[in-house]
Amino acid sequence: MDAAEGLLIPSVLFVTRWLHFSSVFVLFGSAFFWLYAGAGATGARRAGDFVLRLTAPVAVLSGLGWLAGIIANMAGGFDQAVDPAILSLFFTQTQFGPIVEIRLALFAAALGLAALPVGAAPRRLGLILVAAGLLIDQAWLGHAAQGAGLWGVFMIAVYSLHMLSGAAWIGGIASLFLVLRAARGGKASEACAALSSFSVTATFAVVAVVATGLLNAGFHHALDPASWPQTFYGRIVAGKSLLVSAMLVLAVYNRFVAAPKLCAGESAALARLLWSVAVEGALGLGVIAAAALLGMTPPPA
Repeated sequence: MDAAEGLLIPSVLFVTRWLHFSSVFVLFGSAFFWLYAGAGATGARRAGDFVLRLTAPVAVLSGLGWLAGIIANMAGGFDQAVDPAILSLFFTQTQFGPIVEIRLALFAAALGLAALPVGAAPRRLGLILVAAGLLIDQAWLGHAAQGAGLWGVFMIAVYSLHMLSGAAWIGGIASLFLVLRAARGGKASEACAALSSFSVTATFAVVAVVATGLLNAGFHHALDPASWPQTFYGRIVAGKSLLVSAMLVLAVYNRFVAAPKLCAGESAALARLLWSVAVEGALGLGVIAAAALLGMTPPPA
């Protein structure tokens, strides 16, 4: 592997991991949002279905790019990643082979669900299950799979809950934004109902994200904030924690300040809420980027 490829492979791994996590978060969180948000906001729901149809192939393509980066990193170059002999060894002689085979099946299911002309609710339920499978399955491709026995099972369970709750929160923001944007046509009552439903779900999700995040940090000896500046892994954890904290501040503002004003009929509240939710979503993408980078960074010993 030459120097240029030595720099290219980590870059491809990071970008594809980030795109894959982001798209799978939206698949899970947005599809889940439309199951609990009620029957209103018809126009926003149609836009949400379009987003799901678009996000599924992005998740698949970025997932395949991530897989290519993993194989290239293990084999020593992208030219090796398409070698039939290398691919055979990867799928039959490594611990990752069976996990990746499951992911490939889930990719096919995601594309099928996004393309089939079936009822909206069955499609969303199917995408929730597929996205949940992708979030849980990839735990065996990261640091959580390093534990052994019951401890390893516990680490994977904590990691899986962390990913699912994060996707319910961050992924649902996309559909919440669509509902708020549609409310500019005078449908504030639909926006209020969606905000109320999202707030309940997000509250439980945030509690789970914080609790499992602390456990994950403790697993890798990065729980003590004083030690974070000493390692690259710790600095990423610190940056991710700051981003999550900023998201929490905005979530509190949205729930207890902006939403009551919107529901009380204040005309300017919707515009402020749209901006706040958009910024919260952007911060969520930053959190996902930090998570993608953490998965590529060796934790402290």
